[in-house]
Amino acid sequence: KKERHVFSFVPGLCSPAAQFTMSAAPPPSGAGADPAGGLRRRPVHAHYDWHVAEADEGDCDDEDAAVFQEEQPSKFQEYMGIFFDYIFWILLAYCVVNAAIWMGEKMGIISLQFDEWNPVRWFHHDAHGLQKELYKNATASAVTAEQFANLKNWIEGGPGGWVSPKLVVKDYLSEKGRYDRRLETTMAVDKDEVLVKLPLSHVLSADFCQQDLTDQTIRQVVDAQKKSSEQVDIAPWTWITLYTLAHTKKDHSAGWRFDTLLKREYVDAALSYMPLFWDDESLKWLNGTDLLNVHILDVHAAIETEYHKLSYLVPSLESSVSVVEFKKWAMVVMSRGETVHLPDRENRSQTSPQLAIMPLIDLVDHHLPIPEQPLFSSDDLLKYQERESLTNISYDADAAAVTLKARQDLAPEAAITVGYGVRSNADYLLYHGFTMPQKWSEITLCTQYTMVELPLPADFPTWKSRHLAHSYRFALPACPSSKATPHIAVGAARFLLASEEDVVGFEERLQQDPSLLDGAHVNRGDKFLHNAAQEAVSTACDVKVQPPLCRVPLSAKNERDAWQYIK
Repeated sequence: KKERHVFSFVPGLCSPAAQFTMSAAPPPSGAGADPAGGLRRRPVHAHYDWHVAEADEGDCDDEDAAVFQEEQPSKFQEYMGIFFDYIFWILLAYCVVNAAIWMGEKMGIISLQFDEWNPVRWFHHDAHGLQKELYKNATASAVTAEQFANLKNWIEGGPGGWVSPKLVVKDYLSEKGRYDRRLETTMAVDKDEVLVKLPLSHVLSADFCQQDLTDQTIRQVVDAQKKSSEQVDIAPWTWITLYTLAHTKKDHSAGWRFDTLLKREYVDAALSYMPLFWDDESLKWLNGTDLLNVHILDVHAAIETEYHKLSYLVPSLESSVSVVEFKKWAMVVMSRGETVHLPDRENRSQTSPQLAIMPLIDLVDHHLPIPEQPLFSSDDLLKYQERESLTNISYDADAAAVTLKARQDLAPEAAITVGYGVRSNADYLLYHGFTMPQKWSEITLCTQYTMVELPLPADFPTWKSRHLAHSYRFALPACPSSKATPHIAVGAARFLLASEEDVVGFEERLQQDPSLLDGAHVNRGDKFLHNAAQEAVSTACDVKVQPPLCRVPLSAKNERDAWQYIK
């Protein structure tokens, strides 16, 4: 007698040929068995054989029975599978594209190009005609005299404000057709005589303008800056520009806090002499100069950067103030602003140098006589400026006012002037719209700076390039000196030519002798996946300045290469 076991493996399918039967012969009943317990005493071979047998009738009654069915995935599992598949293919494509770009650059097949930035520009189409029209209108109806009287009353209406009766503002038209206003004396002025006392409440400094809550735009910028998740630094001249923009749109009789002599048409006329607002034909006179290729673009970029900061904080600013309008008043602030020591915001008992617009005082023209002997050092420059300037602008703590005082005796109808500083003709033209005679440039040559741009090596490594915010460009004194020129030029060349072995080796020597960098302590510590060269160059060189400099020799080979590179 055999025992039969049937296993159905095909779900939903019934066929006699599809049934598997296992048959096994039972062990003998008596041999090797324990009568008491029925336990086997010794092993007995069990013979198993498999064969296919027909299914019995009735085995196929339940045709829906299913054995070993796979569980279907849920909707969540399907969506997660699609999502991870999507991420995988995106990352794979990203890696492939980057690898292809890298190989293309190495093989010289492709070169990544970026769109060239072009500044937003404005220029007057008939600047000379505007100058003549302004002069004609001012002299025909005595507009300047009336505006000066209103400005004088505004100043004297402040606490401690005072304007000397010996002062007057007159209109002039130069031989070349340039219209200007000049502050003059009506009678003789003695040495150390005070001409103007401008109350501190009338001085437009960055702190004063930032605290003005009467204008909605300034309040919005201040609040947005405080609430911003990232730090947004705003330049001091930007606050003054915002203030002037806000108050030029208000009624002058309702406490307008700015120079009433600066009408919009006068601003356009004055700005037409600055290269930022020249047309293409006029800019051709500057072809090949650093003024055109570097400085003008830098000023454009600085102003537009500040404008975009304000737009980021207050998006509605773009609809109320255009880029051109902001750029105009920014140049008014830069050209008419003066750095003067004013009470510090943190500690009112102390003063700090601050940029400020000082109404009426900002009408003082520039004048410094041409030196008889060449100027070489900054000490010579300061002494010459203090000695030759006709007036002095300073803060009087007792009067809580900025005073304009005569340093020399002034004759009647003499122009009130002050030295803007011994600067290059490029700076004078860029920020003030005038130049000095050629002899001035020759005598003051050694006090000027020239822009130097060093080419980057073709295989410049990333552990150095990450410290470069822009091209390797920096200013050098026009005349060599032991204090500045060799250190800056050689320091730049050291950084450009430094190899990984140079910076890592210098760091190892510095750990043994900290006096190599004036006692600097090196403690890099144990870091996972640290970049030895990247961290070593931060220790060996000054990477916080732009462009970075290595102020001490890194190795003998690097020093020889640096001097050869300069030659």
